[in-house]
Amino acid sequence: MLAASEAPFIPLSPLVLATLFVILGASVWVFVTLVKRETRHRRVLALAQWARSRNLRPADPDADLPALAPLKLFKPKIHSIFRGEHLTLVQLETAETALDSAVISARQWNLLFRNLTAPWRTTALRPTAHAVSAADMFSLSSYPSLMPTQRFMIFGAESQAARALAESSAPALLPADIGLILYANQLILDFSGRPFDELEFDRLIDLSEQLAPRLLPR
Repeated sequence: MLAASEAPFIPLSPLVLATLFVILGASVWVFVTLVKRETRHRRVLALAQWARSRNLRPADPDADLPALAPLKLFKPKIHSIFRGEHLTLVQLETAETALDSAVISARQWNLLFRNLTAPWRTTALRPTAHAVSAADMFSLSSYPSLMPTQRFMIFGAESQAARALAESSAPALLPADIGLILYANQLILDFSGRPFDELEFDRLIDLSEQLAPRLLPR
């Protein structure tokens, strides 16, 4: 007879073992997914949530985007992009490109594009302290006599538009580390020296909303 404390050994069936392994595998998968969500993908999820709050949506990096037309010469490779009805935020990388006046090295850019109500001849406020600026990618002439150059240098395709930009309130509103380019019906803010994150996005969007009404061609 078996002792009272001994229980008979009942072997597990293959179906039960398989079920246990499936449950274990699913538990491991859920754990790894949650860890990735809170670590590796946390920034991506935060950006996506912020974009929804601003009525923006991630866009296909391979799509033909009209806003980026002036940068096609530099073969832009898009890392991240969010688009709305009147606004585009993009982080991209350009290849090294030889221009008539200079060579623009390969570089990563953070840019905001906002629609204007009226088109401008191409003009720019280039931060004086920056060795490289997005304004360098446009064929523009310098007009140092139109405004002091402590914070910005004024560039333009022609003097009348450059003078209009210099006499506007834009130079006073613009932080010294943010470049501004007016191209066709686009206001472009170059914030490549700042993080590509939600906090900066909110600041740049608010800035663009202040600038746009003040940038009316004369």
